[in-house]
Amino acid sequence: MIDAAAFDLDVVEEEIAVLPGAKTRMWTYGGDFPGPTIRRPVGERTLATFRNKLPAKAGELTVHLHGAHNTSADDGQPGGLTNNLRASMYCDISNRLTPAESGNDLLIEHGGQRTYTYDFVEGGQPERAAMHWYHDHRLDRTSRNVWRGLAGMWISDDALDASLPLPRGSRDIPLMICDRSFDRKNQLTNPFSDSAHAPNDGIVGNRILVNGAVLPHHRVHACRYRLRILNASQFRNYNLVFEGGVTVTQIGTEAGLMPKPLKRRRILIGAAERVDLIVDFSRAKHSNVVLKSVRRGNSPGGIGSRAYAGPLMQFRVGKPIPDSTSVPAALRPLPGWVESAPQSPSKTWTISIGKGFAPPWLINGRTFDPAYVEHRPKLGTVETWKLVNKTTATHLLHIHHTDWYLLSRNGKPPPPWEDCLKETFLMDPGETLLVAGRFSDYPGKFVIHCHMLDHEDHGLMSQFETVA
Repeated sequence: MIDAAAFDLDVVEEEIAVLPGAKTRMWTYGGDFPGPTIRRPVGERTLATFRNKLPAKAGELTVHLHGAHNTSADDGQPGGLTNNLRASMYCDISNRLTPAESGNDLLIEHGGQRTYTYDFVEGGQPERAAMHWYHDHRLDRTSRNVWRGLAGMWISDDALDASLPLPRGSRDIPLMICDRSFDRKNQLTNPFSDSAHAPNDGIVGNRILVNGAVLPHHRVHACRYRLRILNASQFRNYNLVFEGGVTVTQIGTEAGLMPKPLKRRRILIGAAERVDLIVDFSRAKHSNVVLKSVRRGNSPGGIGSRAYAGPLMQFRVGKPIPDSTSVPAALRPLPGWVESAPQSPSKTWTISIGKGFAPPWLINGRTFDPAYVEHRPKLGTVETWKLVNKTTATHLLHIHHTDWYLLSRNGKPPPPWEDCLKETFLMDPGETLLVAGRFSDYPGKFVIHCHMLDHEDHGLMSQFETVA
């Protein structure tokens, strides 16, 4: 755990113990997988320096603090073409762009370093506390770099969260779920050399890892715990179920605390989504509770819509201890701008697929170009956007810069677990969403993209620019 106003992390190749036997060579933040969990108070500046000490073949890197409200320069821009990436099969990028036009001036070159400034301020006030995560975001190589290990968790804290009677300390547990495949020598496979083209370009692993371990267990007391769960997989969905007589209450999403808690039995979590849960183990004393993923009953059956089925980890419940925690009936109210959000969209973002031998994914008929801006919202305004999935595949659409409120899904009000702020939205084939967001503080370019990482690398990314 890191809690420092300034810290350095070397991005290095390291031998990591994942499976029994030989260690696995991985690309890591600070020599660990996942990277070290960072915990910082909102409203206080954090200077995070990353040094690129990977082998030269890794090329340039960039770091995105996923879900945080940052300047464009500190948001982890994907960049463009370089000597290490001379052409893109899927994205339409000129090799004549200046470093500033392509965003290459913001990349971390081999042997170089970059310091990111994170203020955690939004609209002139401290940002809401939430569970974020940090990962590489390099053009065409995000999926490869995250697969090889470049991912870690980040928790931000604020006074409101601290004032609530929620579990803390060792009973506040972040969990990162992801999948990977290994060869007979315990090394990561390389599914990127001849990866399938759209729409069959979803990479899944044959082993599920929780905090870097296969089927781990964790010892808990028979009382309440707070579990912050991140789906850091490239493509998989998980439909979470706790077996063993526990009560599960969702209190938050990737955008922090919800307005009110919600009892849950099954929780679908797509790539890059997070859920904040209170799990009460008090009735499961001296027993084992299994967290598993089950098939999705309402799956439309398209590519990427199904959920993994199988166990994820085990909680070994001991004796009861005194527990003064509770789940309040009210958590964090929605911001005032939600009430004034326009009901008619000012911008539509439509996902489709191109043509040809290696068809790219498209947003509004285009692949990604760092020099092209699709839309220019004004700072200080609230806009409503329409998100449309015209493909036969499921996508997870992630919007940088700010959090969003889901006004409607397919013309209907959001379900209770989406009646809150979010920044990543699962979109099944044919779905249409209306989302509203407020633009504040920072002018500059930000991306909108699918967080099924192969889709992002294969063109499913666009760009907007906030302007004064």
